[in-house]
Amino acid sequence: MIRVYRTDIDGLRALAVISVILFHLGYITNGYLGVDVFFVISGFLITGIVYREVEENKFTLFKFYERRIRRIIPLVIFSTSIAFVLGLVFMLPDDLENLCQSIVASNFSANNILMKITSADYWAVKNDYKPLMHTWSLGIEEQFYILYPIIFTFL
Repeated sequence: MIRVYRTDIDGLRALAVISVILFHLGYITNGYLGVDVFFVISGFLITGIVYREVEENKFTLFKFYERRIRRIIPLVIFSTSIAFVLGLVFMLPDDLENLCQSIVASNFSANNILMKITSADYWAVKNDYKPLMHTWSLGIEEQFYILYPIIFTFL
């Protein structure tokens, strides 16, 4: 399987990152459109990978999940570990408890579910103080990675 690096997708990634940054700085109102762009890019790339491997009779769920785990989990564990250490130093007990819930949820690709349960209003000011709030989108992406290849191979 020949993989071609797509520089055009880098341009889309750059636009997505810039829009999210500008949103968080308060310069634009629809910065989460950048997150949607990331979701589309991810779906496009994963579909291409799965499709090629299925066509070449080389696709296995084990190899697919192994690649996703090797790519994503080390960074999630690193980020949540840093957040935990900083939380131990700087957070009050209640905030630390919330952080630990978020760490567990993030490491199990479910912080989006935890945020839905614990944060009725995503835009509430209290969410600005959740260090791992950003992992909600990673949870969605990882859930997509779990389900999509199974659905794709059956269709």
